[in-house]
Parts: sequence; structure tokens; C-alpha cells
Amino acid sequence: MQVLSAKPKVTIDIGPLFEDQWTGIPVFTRRLVQSLQRHGGVELEFAYNRARVPEAAVDAAIQMGSGSILREGYEHTAADAYGLIAQDSHVLFPTVKGYLSASGREASTVHDMSTLFMPENHEAANIAWHLDHLATELATDNAVFCVSEATRIALLAAYPSAAGKARLLYQYADWPDEFDAIERNQPAIRMGRYAVVVGTLEPRKNLRLLLDALEQPELKRSKLRFVVIGKKGWLIDQFLAEMAPEHRQRVVFSGFVSEYIKYRLIKAAAFMVYPSLYEGFGIPALEAMSLGKPVLAARTSSLPEIVGPAGVYFDPLSPSDFAAGFAELDNPRRIAELAPLAVDHAATFGWERMAAPVVEWA
Repeated sequence: MQVLSAKPKVTIDIGPLFEDQWTGIPVFTRRLVQSLQRHGGVELEFAYNRARVPEAAVDAAIQMGSGSILREGYEHTAADAYGLIAQDSHVLFPTVKGYLSASGREASTVHDMSTLFMPENHEAANIAWHLDHLATELATDNAVFCVSEATRIALLAAYPSAAGKARLLYQYADWPDEFDAIERNQPAIRMGRYAVVVGTLEPRKNLRLLLDALEQPELKRSKLRFVVIGKKGWLIDQFLAEMAPEHRQRVVFSGFVSEYIKYRLIKAAAFMVYPSLYEGFGIPALEAMSLGKPVLAARTSSLPEIVGPAGVYFDPLSPSDFAAGFAELDNPRRIAELAPLAVDHAATFGWERMAAPVVEWA
């Protein structure tokens, strides 16, 4: 009788899921977990600081879209109730490692290298978190997952010794099935015609370019408004205080919103604007494309790689170049041409594509 080999076990460190508000890396972690659950090619285990976390608790957090209860449960019971992972576990960190030499086989994830190449756009604490131990982490990794080819190239430019370990790990865009049904029963958003901008409000996101571009003739002629979605980040209060009164009529800040409200705002937008100076992947662009929205994107880092044929590109340091791209995309006919390309290109980033490199590594 043929004996079937057991599935390899992968332990995912779910520290990012402890955040109350999920954006960026927590959403990446959630998608990673769900893609591997759907794939079924590995046996999954979850842990934080080497203490096991029950899969049911992780699934409940994913259902809620927040890690508040997950974190509280861990702090009160995890280490004593569930024990520690085995020393020979295969541990995958969805971001930089929280601890070193935790197991016999480890992999970490590099999302971007902007803290190294653009330190002026980060707080000192954020730079330290990403870079202080990166060389040691890479040396103890069996594999290093990079979220885009642009990130992989940037990593190897700084750490060429990681060349034999660096692998691509693309994520994907997804929306709960019920969003579409809920949306059909909601009144239309009454905000006029607008473009959407998504991301934590911080210098790297380059919103000042948008404000400078509002002085360009192409934008002055247009009645289109801009809705900026995202929580406040570093230096944003100073930025908002410096906004001219007339710009406040064109640029609306929503703050952090739920996934459903984000879905509604993107779906009702004419297109997305992505002026960021540097992006490791740029998941909001992919989310917009999955809803048929073209992207007015900065020609930098990973954005041409991710947006592909669904974008109109501009120099992120040039208000006039931004205005020229805006004039091209602020045209319903051009939007109609790019919309199907956006959907088709977004579909090439599926959950199977995210799960496959991890299963291969395991």
C-alpha cells in the first residue's frame, strides 16, 4: 500500500494581525493566510513570539477585520494555554522578524526599501525597525520573500548576499462577496465626479504634488474633486494646516474608513490617483483596478510593474507632468478604454499566485 507523505507544516507569525485598524501589512498578512488556507498544500500553524495562536482565533479576527480581540486573547492566555512552536518549525514572517533564530527554517518578507533609499520620508523609529537588524535577519533566513520585482531589485542592490534567497511573493486584491449585494441596496454617493487617493497620509505618499498640480491649467479647468482615504501619518497635521482655502474645496479627506466604505468610494470614483514617491507594491492600485478603475500613477518603484497597461504615468516630482497625465485620464472615453485592461490585469494577481511560492518553499 502506498503511504502518502504528510503535508509540510508552515508556521505564520501573525503579529501584524494584532493591529486594530488593518491596512498595508496586516491586510497582506490576512490575504497570505487565506490564500494558503484555500490552496491546502501546507499544514498551517499560527504563532506570535513563538507562542501558538489557535486557527479559530485567527479566523475570527479575519471575519471581524480587526485584531483587537485576537491581541487581547493572546495577552491573557496564549503562552500558557497553547504552548510554544517546535524548534524545527518552518516559520514565515509576513514582515521583518520579531525575533531571531526561532526555528530551523525561517523566511521573512521585505515590502519595500524606502527606509534605506528615502530615509527623509520616515521617522527615525520606523527606519530603525526596518533596518537595524535587517542584515542579521537576512543572514538567518532560508528564504526572503519580496512583494514585487522592484523590491527584490532594491533589496539586492543593498544586500547582494541575499541573491540566492530572494523570491517573489505577489499579493492580490479581494473584496467580500456581500459587498456587491449591499452596494446594490445603497443610495448613490452624492459627491459629484471625483478621483480617489488611498494611503496613509505621510510624506512618502507625495500629496503635496497633488496640491501643487491644482495650480496647473489642466486641473483648474476641471471640476473633478479628489477624495483622499487614509489615516493620518507623520507630519500630516502640518501639511493640512498649510493647505490653501481654495484647495479644501477640491480635496476631501475621509480619514480611515472601513473596507466597505473604501470599496464604495473606489467603485464610485472616475479613477485612482497614485502620486507616491515609492511603493513596494501599491495594493490600493490593484484594488482599484479590480473594480475597473484606471490609475494615474507615479512612474516609480513598483507601480509600473503592478499597474501595467491600466495606467497613465507621470514624473512624481513634476506638477506639470502630473497635469498632463491628468488631462489624458480626465476623459470618459480614455477611462472606458482602460477600464477593461484594469480588470484583466488585476486578475493576473490571484490568490493562487500568492500561495504558490510559500508552498514551494515549504
